[in-house]
Amino acid sequence: MRTTRSFTTVTTLGAVAALAFSLAGCASGADDAGGASSETPRPTATDTAASPSASPSTTAPAPSPGPAVASIPTDCTDIVDAATYASTMGDTPLNDPEFFAEVRMGRIEPITPPAGADPYTIVESAAQLRCGWRDIRADITGLFVDVATVDEATAASYPAWLSDPTVDEERRVAGAVSDCTDRLGGTICQYTRVEEQYGTDFTQTVLVRDDVVVTVRQSNFPTDDLLGAIVTRIWG
Repeated sequence: MRTTRSFTTVTTLGAVAALAFSLAGCASGADDAGGASSETPRPTATDTAASPSASPSTTAPAPSPGPAVASIPTDCTDIVDAATYASTMGDTPLNDPEFFAEVRMGRIEPITPPAGADPYTIVESAAQLRCGWRDIRADITGLFVDVATVDEATAASYPAWLSDPTVDEERRVAGAVSDCTDRLGGTICQYTRVEEQYGTDFTQTVLVRDDVVVTVRQSNFPTDDLLGAIVTRIWG
């Protein structure tokens, strides 16, 4: 589901005429800092001595918007807007069965993780959409995006797990210790390593926002704010 930036506007309050004099009051609120603002309207001062029957009108402030709710796409071609898809994924083969023969791709049903599974395994098991753009003729070049919905405990613990250098490397790619920061409405954890054979970068970026986990893996596949485009598509 998508969130639309909302602006709370306080309407001009009533004007009262008394003989040759008039008084008017207005209150307005705006926030240019990138978020919604809410300001309580103040009634217009009224000359009650000159106009005993006059009373200020009031307008209730608009309700504050609720938190954005995720709307997870059901098709990999809908993971970003059409323009971003064309400029980023282009005509790179999507979910090529020759490459992903043993992996469930596209819209998939989550599976139950084994008892005592670590956060990574739980997130992998919870995947609802799994997408891979890779040319079978390429050696390492590719882009992969997973979207999963997890329970509250997993969402809370996953960033710490990703950034913990003491986690057994057998349960995680060797050396894949992430740096985590709060951004895009959630927590983003990222690490980059250099593919020694080719000198190219492999980067994994994970966004944990509410109960949704978005994982982007790219090998020799540079992008321009791809995660931002995904966030806009999912949360609006």
